[in-house]
Amino acid sequence: MTPIYRADIDGLRAIAVLAVLFFHSGISLFSGGYVGVDIFFVISGYLITTIIIREIANDNFSIVRFYERRFRRILPALAVVTLASLMAGFFLLTPEGLSSLGKSVIATALFSSNMLFYFESGYFDGAAEMKPLLHTWSLAVEEQYYIFFPLLLLLIARFNTRHYLSCLLGLGMLSFIACIILTERQPSAAFYWIPPRAWELFIGSILALRRLPTPTKRILREIYSLLGISLITYSIFQYSPNTRFPGIAATLPTIGAALIIWAGTGGHSIVSTLLSQRVIVFIGLISYSLYLWHWPIIVYTKIFYIKELTEPVIGLMFIAIFSLAILSWRYVESPFRKKQLLPEKNTLLIASGIISIILIVSGLTPVKNQGFPQRFINITGLKTKDPEWHHWGECQNIIEKINNSQIPCDIGANSGNARFILWGDSHARAIASGLDLSAKKIDLKGTIATRSACPPLFGIERPNRQICNKFNQTVLQFIAQSDTIDTVFLAARWALATKGTRYKQESGKLVHLVDIQSNSPNNLSSTELFELGLTRTINALKKLGKKIIIVNSVPEVGYDVPSAHLIASLTGRSTDNVIAPTVDEYKQRTEEVRDILQKLNAQIPITIVHPEHYLCTHTNCQVTAEGRPLYRDDDHLSTFGSHFIASAFDNALQHIAQGD
Repeated sequence: MTPIYRADIDGLRAIAVLAVLFFHSGISLFSGGYVGVDIFFVISGYLITTIIIREIANDNFSIVRFYERRFRRILPALAVVTLASLMAGFFLLTPEGLSSLGKSVIATALFSSNMLFYFESGYFDGAAEMKPLLHTWSLAVEEQYYIFFPLLLLLIARFNTRHYLSCLLGLGMLSFIACIILTERQPSAAFYWIPPRAWELFIGSILALRRLPTPTKRILREIYSLLGISLITYSIFQYSPNTRFPGIAATLPTIGAALIIWAGTGGHSIVSTLLSQRVIVFIGLISYSLYLWHWPIIVYTKIFYIKELTEPVIGLMFIAIFSLAILSWRYVESPFRKKQLLPEKNTLLIASGIISIILIVSGLTPVKNQGFPQRFINITGLKTKDPEWHHWGECQNIIEKINNSQIPCDIGANSGNARFILWGDSHARAIASGLDLSAKKIDLKGTIATRSACPPLFGIERPNRQICNKFNQTVLQFIAQSDTIDTVFLAARWALATKGTRYKQESGKLVHLVDIQSNSPNNLSSTELFELGLTRTINALKKLGKKIIIVNSVPEVGYDVPSAHLIASLTGRSTDNVIAPTVDEYKQRTEEVRDILQKLNAQIPITIVHPEHYLCTHTNCQVTAEGRPLYRDDDHLSTFGSHFIASAFDNALQHIAQGD
């Protein structure tokens, strides 16, 4: 038995999917459009629970039949989109990107992509726009809910169905508390895991119990529905990617959706009438296919176009998304849901198993073949693996090594005592291969201490974090205890620290800094905090009698260089002509860094190494050389790029070797 059809809920689906679509398309007005997923969660919880409790009450609930309906609803269209995304990726993704997509396909087939993307949400995982199946994380959350939730209701029903409400309220509160805590401490876990997300589905489930009094009075329905649509509207237009989410912020769209659904149980309202309009309802009917198709098409459009999408391109992209969604709904979704295809239950379940196996094998193939690099035999520099990059990454557990009296990784010569140390964030790791190459030429040995997103700025940290401060304290302690290290290279993504903003089309949130060392109010700008932290670091090193060499900012690009290089090569374009930053752009991006370094150099003698001199001409900063990318993403040098600028360190290392 299915719940009584409500057109306004399909209209609510339309609001949710359009919000997500416009947000992902980069339309700034819909800066909080991602909350559409939360609205979907509430709707799903409501509808699924309505079906289950009715069937349990009628003593005709079947787990097998329940999963059959889920397979009919979810798997066919998902399989088509997943295989289509994989085929497109074969032609448009780098070997690394295709291998990553293969893992996503496997996880999608196993309804565990939310966990895969959680574990891949580290600092160096590919930018979100490079993952064509990233959006399947929400489907995985729902499917995991569907696995356990019917069993939970059956268990409760064995004792007494009156306990539905108390159990769901209790579990919902635990989930909500976990969500609040994790949003502060581990935001990626709060976003992707089902335990901190389940409360959103529980809201819909609790509504389905019909324990709240039905709003039979028209005035109450109008108030509840208007309040609900206002909460949703506010979150869509006022939230942004920098909003701390989900946490408390997720209550607005979820409660808003719940209010609209609840108001509709008592009859019509102005909001329900608007949501029941034919065009809006139709969008709601195709919302699942629309959600499935929108993200891969957006991803591949961005990859192919390389630069920021123009309005005509976005318009054509929308036409493609809606066209494929309608075709998918008409010829894939509907025939399976209406049992026009594979009407027999056993046949469907067997077919579902076969489809899942096909998806897993299809995903495993590019993973095992390292993304088929032979696809682009005439395009150089598109490697799947980068041993040196991964080697320096394995050296990052500096805190554990030093605390356990272990020696950090060597850089440069293999013998002798370490005479210098490279200290910094991921940009220091990115230049390590070049410094290593230069040091080996003169048989000079050093060591390395890097941690992603942790510039060597003493007492300066991102809000609600302590890890960088702990890292920097540990490195300074190590330097102080070393009898042989006399020179310190400081390297980091200085421009991000001073500006606080990402560059061009780079994904990621704004970077806010706070002074955790001072008791005074944190009312300093990012530039002032950068200067304060760097001054502290330099003064601390000077007290130890160490020489200081600062590696100037490497030009940021703002576009994924390997991907852009692939597409530019396939379409006969020059990668540098398309995305290389101009020298003026580089100067503007680093003007605060340049002024502060000049100011500090006038006060305290420091040496500055200029990798940009090897990357930039009078007009542009190149992103490729010899037909190969100089960057591994949109701002970190590749190993090839690091080797390319290795000579920038020659003079500084010569002075260290000579004891100057």
